[in-house]
Amino acid sequence: MPNLASRALGLSVRTLPGHWEEKHGYKPVLAETFTDIESFEGTCYKAAGWEPCGMTKGFGREHRADFYREHKRPKKIWLKALSRNMRAILCATDVPLNYRAGVNTATPERALPLKKDQIESLREALIQVPDPRRNNATWRIGTLLTLICMGLLAGRKNLAETHRFGQFLTQQQREWLRFLPKAGGVAGRRAPSYQALYTLMKALDPDVLASALNDWLAAHLGTLPRALALDGKYVRDLVLTLAFCEHETGAPVAMTIASKEPKTQKAKTEGELTAAKRLYQSSDIQGATNAFGPIAPSNQGD
Repeated sequence: MPNLASRALGLSVRTLPGHWEEKHGYKPVLAETFTDIESFEGTCYKAAGWEPCGMTKGFGREHRADFYREHKRPKKIWLKALSRNMRAILCATDVPLNYRAGVNTATPERALPLKKDQIESLREALIQVPDPRRNNATWRIGTLLTLICMGLLAGRKNLAETHRFGQFLTQQQREWLRFLPKAGGVAGRRAPSYQALYTLMKALDPDVLASALNDWLAAHLGTLPRALALDGKYVRDLVLTLAFCEHETGAPVAMTIASKEPKTQKAKTEGELTAAKRLYQSSDIQGATNAFGPIAPSNQGD
C-alpha cells in the first residue's frame, strides 16, 4: 500500500485525543516525537503533517531520572498540533477548566510549604543577601532565592525541579514571590528561567545564603509548619515499620506496620511506598512538610 507509514501515523494521531481523554480525563493538544538523523530522514512524519522543530542537545537519560549523559547523537524533534486552539491553550495565563486534569498535581497552590505572609517575610530577609551578579541582572535576588528556598522546602531535590516548581505556580503565587510581569502587555507574570537560577547559584556564596536562611528560621521558630522525616525499617526481614518523625528531636509522630510475606511464598508483599501512602492518608499530620513536600489532607488523595 502506498504511503503506508504516513497513513498509519495520521490515523494514530486522529484517534489519540479521544483515547487519551477516555483514559486520563482530558485531551492532549500537542504531540512530540524525535527521529535519529543518522538512520532516518523522518519523511513519513513530514508527509503526515508533523513539523520539524530543531534538534536535541545529544544527551540521554541514565538509570537515574535526574542524570543525563552526553552521547553526541542529537535527534530531530517533531511536533504535531492536536487541536486548532493549541497555541491559545498552551499560552494561556491559567489552564482552561477542561485541561486542568493534565496539570501536575504535585505543584498546585496547596503544595506551597509557607503561607503568604511567611513567603513575603522570607523574601524580605533574602533581599539582604549580597548579589554577586552584575548590576543589570533582570531578576532581583530576593525573588530568585525565595523561589529556590520554597522549592527546597517543598521537596524539590535539584535546580531543574525547582525551576519546574516555579513554572507551575499560579498567578497569585507568582505575585507573592514578585515574579516579573510578562512582556508585550500580556497579562500575568512569568517565572524565572533555569538559566537565571543557575547563574545566581553558580556565583553565590552558599554560606551567606545559609546564614540568612538560618536567621530567618530562628526568628520564626514555632510558627512554621512542622518538618517531618519518613523513616522505614524491616524487622528480621519480615515486618516493615514506617514512621513520621520530628526533624529536630527524632520523636515519632505517626507510625504504620506492613507485614512482609516469607520469601518462600509467592504472594506479593506490601511495599514501602504503598505503606507510606496509607500512612499519609490515615494520619493527622496536615500542614507539615517532609522530604517529599507538603503533606496535604487525606481527602485530597496524596
